[in-house]
Amino acid sequence: MMGIIGTVIWVYQLLLFIRFIMQWIDKDGTNNINTALKPITEPVLAPIRPKVTFNNIDLSPLVVSVILTIIASLLQSVL
Repeated sequence: MMGIIGTVIWVYQLLLFIRFIMQWIDKDGTNNINTALKPITEPVLAPIRPKVTFNNIDLSPLVVSVILTIIASLLQSVL
């Protein structure tokens, strides 16, 4: 069971990382990759973004990734 959950968390973290990198490459967000990732990642990132944006740098993908890592390790210890 943890294998599936771990894989889903890993894939989502990869998508978050790509989104984090793309904010530097594609500032206006019109790239096809950004367009594809936004509906998948934005519902999780939007509530956190106002609290973790510093000097116009959006750190919400990194914060969510750390939270997912903690959740995955807690689930691994329980399961």
